[in-house]
Amino acid sequence: MNNFTPEILFLAAAVAAAVLSGSRLWRMNRADEAQQRRLAEFRGEVTATKQTQMSWYRQLGIQIAVSPLIGVVERQRLFRLLLAAGIKGRGSLANFIATKVCGAAILAGLAWLMLEWEQVESIWIFLASIGSAIMFGWRLPDFILSRLVKHRRLRLEQGMPDALDLLVICAESGLSLNQAIGEVSRQLRLSNQAVADEFDATAAEMRVLPDFGQALDNLVERTGLDGLRGLIATLKQSLKFGTPLAESVRVVASEMRAMRHARIEERTARLPVLLAIPMMAFMLPCLLMIVGTPLALRLADTFKNLTFGSGGF
Repeated sequence: MNNFTPEILFLAAAVAAAVLSGSRLWRMNRADEAQQRRLAEFRGEVTATKQTQMSWYRQLGIQIAVSPLIGVVERQRLFRLLLAAGIKGRGSLANFIATKVCGAAILAGLAWLMLEWEQVESIWIFLASIGSAIMFGWRLPDFILSRLVKHRRLRLEQGMPDALDLLVICAESGLSLNQAIGEVSRQLRLSNQAVADEFDATAAEMRVLPDFGQALDNLVERTGLDGLRGLIATLKQSLKFGTPLAESVRVVASEMRAMRHARIEERTARLPVLLAIPMMAFMLPCLLMIVGTPLALRLADTFKNLTFGSGGF
């Protein structure tokens, strides 16, 4: 075997070199195809092949979205909720609607299998169970989306005062409003991703839209924070009349920080009320057992030794 060792090593090296060369050529081909695709999209050469490459999942969502099952008002509401949850990818609305349809179908199938396993003979119970499963599967993504919106809005409320403080520093350093917003988005990328994404989107809209006020209004609409409305009014006034930006933003930042402290104090004040339920459910029965068991035993001994008779009369 030792005589064939150099040949085996040479063959292994040749195979490795062939594999590396093939993978390199494949990556170069993929990069060239991606570049050609981007150039075609930039030139507006949209062909039917791109529509055929769309996944069945998104095609299903598009077909359901344009159907009478979901109206225009409902589509706008879902789109605003997706933006508030930070879901801004291409086809996000179609994917979400497809998720609702698939969830309803899967839960309906599971309910049907369970009813067949239990051998339910009543047709009304069968139909009611299938309908309840369909409704629950249809509404479950909405519930999850609302929780995501609430969680992201809480992160925005927590990080917005810090972002405004950075905006004050950038404004005092001589940066313009759009440059300051872009710098804040870069600085907050590691500490608060939600605030950084919103400020980054606002800075991009300021570079594209002719009116800065529209980009600021879009920020309020995406986030849904009531505390930002005063800030947007202040920024619009600064852009329109040339008032000092740093002092106005500093006042708004202090107000938002006071509002955040007030919300924290409110949640802290709710803790005794929330803790009363587990105390009553778990601690109160144990306390009654500890206090009442000796008394119950004494009463039992007393009634056991107690005799009722007419001997004294």
